[in-house]
Amino acid sequence: MDTCLVCKSKLKEMRISRVQEYNGQWFLIENLPALVCRQCGEIYYTPETHDLVLELVRAGKQPIRTETLSVLDASAA
Repeated sequence: MDTCLVCKSKLKEMRISRVQEYNGQWFLIENLPALVCRQCGEIYYTPETHDLVLELVRAGKQPIRTETLSVLDASAA
């Protein structure tokens, strides 16, 4: 795939960060290969990237670091 399904612009191969939930735990995956639309920013993942995400979250390996995340409640606004 080299054309965005949303706006029909060209896609660019990039490395991005993605937040992924797995079994009630959240992970930040950095340097993930993706195809990103140059115009609208829509993100596409190849089947290989999808498999890589599953491999990373299922592996149970020690993360390279742990981050603290602030949580906001939109219902209180």
